[in-house]
Amino acid sequence: MTADGLRVDIREQNGVLVIRFGGRLDWSTYMRVQDVLLDCATKELVGVVVELDGLVAESPALLVVFDVVWLSAARWPGISLSLVVSDHQLRSTLGARGLPRHIPMHTTVQAALAAVVRLRHEDRVDAALPTCRCLPHVAERITERACERWGVQSLLDVAPQVAVELVSHIEDDDSPLALLLRMRGDKMSVAVRTTARLDLRQWNIMRRNVASIAVCNFTMGETPAGGGRHIIWALLDVPEDSQRPPSHLPEAAVFTHQA
Repeated sequence: MTADGLRVDIREQNGVLVIRFGGRLDWSTYMRVQDVLLDCATKELVGVVVELDGLVAESPALLVVFDVVWLSAARWPGISLSLVVSDHQLRSTLGARGLPRHIPMHTTVQAALAAVVRLRHEDRVDAALPTCRCLPHVAERITERACERWGVQSLLDVAPQVAVELVSHIEDDDSPLALLLRMRGDKMSVAVRTTARLDLRQWNIMRRNVASIAVCNFTMGETPAGGGRHIIWALLDVPEDSQRPPSHLPEAAVFTHQA
């Protein structure tokens, strides 16, 4: 147990991060719980399962932290987040507060693991981008290859240009940018992980430019990722005329890294 009275144990089971909290959840530990959850939810594994039986909340209102994290992380990257609560009193407390509003709750870790919806390994790309002037070109090429591999040819003129737009507006002096691409059902995510922050003017310019590129429905947002990082993303609807299965193109190792 740390000096603040909070215990955190994190382990991986079958690609899922299982977090076990113990000790006290109070106003002094609230932010650490939130940061741990956000960091785990954006590590881009299969999902996150949170064990709560060992956690004692100073106030039931503090339990809203789990919904706050879900609302921050669920839109992108959309990692599966679920709670494990076997303690009857804690389940009653959560139910009385109407919590969690969005997060599945299970009585055992095994049940939570079985319920995780697994993203196929080949439907994701993580790419560390170079810190040089060729960065937009590299981001464009990586995204083109992903569209071809995933069989979404109708986005070949859209997604790569969105990637260029995202990386062109972000200057991160502290760490290299990472390009994150995801294919989930009928939606494709194009995103950048960074420690840089955009001001309102930069956001408005970027949104306007993406709107001029996209010929499909799209949404944009920003997701905290813990440790001072966050993810700036655009979620593109894949037109119905795009056909899968994908073409089988080999991955360019010099450009991409799949975790």
